[in-house]
Amino acid sequence: MPDLLDTPLDSPDTDMEVLSSRAIPRQYSRDAATSTVSIQGSGNHYHACASDDYEDVGFDPSILPPPDPWIDSSMSLFKWQVVQRSVCQRDGRWFLKLLQAETDRMEGWCRQMELDQRENDLPEDILEKMRSAMGSAQLLMSQKFQQFRELCEENLNPKVHPRPVASDLAGFWDMLQLSIENISLKFDELHQLRANNWRPLDPPDRKERRLPPPVPKKPPKGPQHHPPLARDRSLESSEKQRQEARKRLMAAKRAASVRQNSATESADSIEIYIPEAQTRL
Repeated sequence: MPDLLDTPLDSPDTDMEVLSSRAIPRQYSRDAATSTVSIQGSGNHYHACASDDYEDVGFDPSILPPPDPWIDSSMSLFKWQVVQRSVCQRDGRWFLKLLQAETDRMEGWCRQMELDQRENDLPEDILEKMRSAMGSAQLLMSQKFQQFRELCEENLNPKVHPRPVASDLAGFWDMLQLSIENISLKFDELHQLRANNWRPLDPPDRKERRLPPPVPKKPPKGPQHHPPLARDRSLESSEKQRQEARKRLMAAKRAASVRQNSATESADSIEIYIPEAQTRL
């Protein structure tokens, strides 16, 4: 036993196993009866022996971390491999469970709506909402849910090439959430109507938005220039119109005078020609 405990951890007889779920890496020896655990970074070595040898070594096993559930006890103690697994592996099986849960939920909603249709004399507008919600749910389950189920099965089949990986499944599932949320809102409205004895839901009272009173502006310092009143502006406008009318009248008079003068000048310039033979008579 002392020879086994004195074996250094970094010797060639010791292999390393790294578990991704632990923040502190650990080392295991090859001895079947004794495992040597080194918590790196603390500078101390803890020797975990068989239960019969704890008292001889003076070691308290309660300080050791709990065993990892994914370590296979049948794994050869002489050949360790690097294992990298997450606590919850999101593979095809995991997404299939989520898909089945959503399918069961929507099928339950549809069965409840069908039962309500048979047992109640519902108005046409509520029946239309039921048909819309159930139709959307059945279409989603028959098309997109079935397509996602096939992708999950391909992920679990190692013979499929190319094989969809976990990130592909996660991306497809995120897109499905939009359709699932839309259908969930439709059924939620129907459940509220059902709780209200199938009477229309009262719209929420809209509170009138009251604007705060305007803040009075401080008068500017210095000489104040009051804006002209509306009456003053109307007087100025009428005066301007009268002036423009006078200008147009004067222009019309000048134009008439020019035409009259030109007509007089043309009349004065006319000469009467009498032949000489006629004057002798």
